[in-house]
Amino acid sequence: MGFFNIAGARIEGARFLDLFAGSGVFSFEAISRGAASATAIEQDRRSAAAIANLAKEWSAPLTAIAGDVFAEIPRLSGRFDIVYADPPYAFGRYDELLAALDRDELLADDALVGIEHQRRTEPFTIETKRLKATRRAEYGEVWITLFEVARSRGGAVARPNPETA
Repeated sequence: MGFFNIAGARIEGARFLDLFAGSGVFSFEAISRGAASATAIEQDRRSAAAIANLAKEWSAPLTAIAGDVFAEIPRLSGRFDIVYADPPYAFGRYDELLAALDRDELLADDALVGIEHQRRTEPFTIETKRLKATRRAEYGEVWITLFEVARSRGGAVARPNPETA
């Protein structure tokens, strides 16, 4: 999985947040690569229940939450080291998602955030207080824009150059 190759050693011991989790494959992959814990948020209650059941069966340190990502993010406790979001391709709320993630109490000081989107879209138009776009990885029709917590406050989101990703 491309995102995990990019995240590399950062996964070991990390708190992982999986948004729009679907089957939970990213959460389980994070756990298999050494994440200390994973939290998966999925709106479909049956999918969230399936994630929870599999996590219990495998004794995985994974919490599945059935609910809307925007409603659940403010309810999360603790700080996450790695966040991966895989919203539906018709999703039109990228700026809102980025703003929801940009909270001191949600992200660790060196957090990595990956947001998947369709090829050749520029879904991010806002600047945030803490998150800076650092890279875009391209995998055919799927692009992942990567953000990191800016070292200094007040940093703007930079537009990643697709030629350098």
